[in-house]
Amino acid sequence: MPVKAPAKSKKSLIKKTVSRAKSKTRSSTPQVSPQAQPAAAPVPDNKAIYLRFVEEVLNGGNFSVASSYLAPEVKTHNGLPGQDPGVDGFVAALKSFHGAFPDLNVKVTHSVAEGDQVVGRFEVTGTHRGSFLGMAATGRKVHYEEIAIVRMAEGRIAEHWSVADALAILQQLGMSENG
Repeated sequence: MPVKAPAKSKKSLIKKTVSRAKSKTRSSTPQVSPQAQPAAAPVPDNKAIYLRFVEEVLNGGNFSVASSYLAPEVKTHNGLPGQDPGVDGFVAALKSFHGAFPDLNVKVTHSVAEGDQVVGRFEVTGTHRGSFLGMAATGRKVHYEEIAIVRMAEGRIAEHWSVADALAILQQLGMSENG
């Protein structure tokens, strides 16, 4: 008749087997010190960069720093009519819009970032004091909503999509039948 091993000895045998397996695994796994790993390049905070662009350039009208926020070949997917490509076209469009609405104020109501893209929702106000889309200044105030999406590359705006409530703008300026 076989002799049963006491329960304690089975547990003890299992512990020894597991312990040996762990030590073999540890010894076969190369140990890398934290100093030996290459340092990761800092990841730019795309959302913070874009929000600084909104404050400094759009609200502040500081066009001299605009190119530091824009990639050299920035692509605007739906710019103003006749807008030239690249940084020069982007900055010229901003200057033109600011010329038409010198008291432009862009209030960020929502902003979300994921990966290399940032989305902003804005409430925009301004007074029409200069030529806009061929219409002479009216002195009228405008208030409209806009959503913009930007793709960032190396901490700069590389692509830009924007949808503004154009009908609201035209109506408030008296450029549409319902305005």
